[in-house]
Amino acid sequence: DISGSMTAKFGKGSRYDASIEAITEVLDYRQGDSFGLTFFGNNYIHWVPLTSDPSAFKNVTPFMRPENAPPAFGGTEIGKAVLGAREVLTERADGDRMMILITDGWSSDLDNGAEMEIAKRLKRDGITLFAVNIQEGDANGEIVNLARMTGGEVFNPGDTNALRGVFQRIDEMTKAKIEQGTPE
Repeated sequence: DISGSMTAKFGKGSRYDASIEAITEVLDYRQGDSFGLTFFGNNYIHWVPLTSDPSAFKNVTPFMRPENAPPAFGGTEIGKAVLGAREVLTERADGDRMMILITDGWSSDLDNGAEMEIAKRLKRDGITLFAVNIQEGDANGEIVNLARMTGGEVFNPGDTNALRGVFQRIDEMTKAKIEQGTPE
């Protein structure tokens, strides 16, 4: 999530800084796994394609800070971003699929039961969604529904017990095969 609200103070930095810490913690723990990175606000961009090179993530995060994001990323449309990431995941025929959504909360495109419809699509496609709540207080109910309906969960950054649970779930997943391509 690189919406404007991610610039709000959170812990020692901003909500964006906390989200990067959460991403780094996952990457550091999950050596050898493959990840992709999608930034979103009112639009989304698949910034890092599926890769097992964690340096790709560490090198791009300063470029998409909320303060630097184009105006089209100022709001938050979680549903649109999740469905966009779903397209990337469903292009892979093998391996288990999961998403880690990092956001500070509310999205109008999840209102009126839309999160349940999106969760059904994810579940049908074998995608488990975990969410990291980057805000003071509990995660928004729609985010909780979206995660739990897919078999995932919502947790707070720095919650090492919750992160361990996610890592255990990842350990149980079947790895996808990645073909090495030529860098562009």
